[in-house]
Amino acid sequence: MKKILFLFVALMAVMTVQAQSICATWRSMQPVVETDEDGSFTAQNLTYTFSEDGSYYYVNEYTLSTKPSQTMALEIATTIELRGTYTLEGDKLTLTPNMDTFSAELLSTSVNGKVTEDANVKNYVNSMITSDAVKSQFAEVQHFTFTVNDTMLQMNDGEETISYMRFATIQN
Repeated sequence: MKKILFLFVALMAVMTVQAQSICATWRSMQPVVETDEDGSFTAQNLTYTFSEDGSYYYVNEYTLSTKPSQTMALEIATTIELRGTYTLEGDKLTLTPNMDTFSAELLSTSVNGKVTEDANVKNYVNSMITSDAVKSQFAEVQHFTFTVNDTMLQMNDGEETISYMRFATIQN
């Protein structure tokens, strides 16, 4: 009985330390890059801030670049922000976004390698990044297996693992 009680207390201590240690700001160690068959790609720098009250703040610095062609190549840089709540159960992290907090801001657009201030291009891109199709990519509840230590957080969604470095510690 003492052995079981000791194991239970030890497990609770580990879970408590783990739950407390996720409360920080974490930034992806390197951009998450996805390349399409047509040569276009996306690069994302991800930042999560987990607070002790069970809320999180997510920032995605997102760049989309189309495959260069003879007529046009387009590069779009945006920032996507979202807030929500999180729960921890052992090594399982669940993120529940609050889509009322979703925002997307266009940082820059370039056409054929030159930054453009063309209103038509900007209006098109703004409508694209705030579209229901883009929002739906961020609307689902996400489930991760995670590990955390003083300086690194690793989150695995079942397909890939992304590593984050501690960027800042949350002060009470």
